[in-house]
Amino acid sequence: MKKNIVFIIAILSIVVLLTGCAASVPAPTPNPQPTSASLTVLSSDYWCYGYVWVNGMSTGKYLDFNGSQVITGLTPGTTTSVQLRDQYGASSHMEYIVLQPGSNNMVNFTYWL
Repeated sequence: MKKNIVFIIAILSIVVLLTGCAASVPAPTPNPQPTSASLTVLSSDYWCYGYVWVNGMSTGKYLDFNGSQVITGLTPGTTTSVQLRDQYGASSHMEYIVLQPGSNNMVNFTYWL
């Protein structure tokens, strides 16, 4: 009888020891979401060219017809307006996009007005 109690105590001690070791393993860290977004602005029309303006401010980047420009450092989750302005100051129509985290955001100008 005494051997059985010692045996049960030994088994319980091993179980408690193993459970305590398993609990000390740190949980994996989740993948962080990107804190910025980029926007690719495309032109698919011969008449769509000019400087790219985002949220009413010039980016300093010039978009040629049938070309593309990448705008970086934008805030994800925001609604962003994009417009082209030619060398004479004429403005295209506005395109709007809600930016997603990362670099999968795209606006395509297929007409001027």
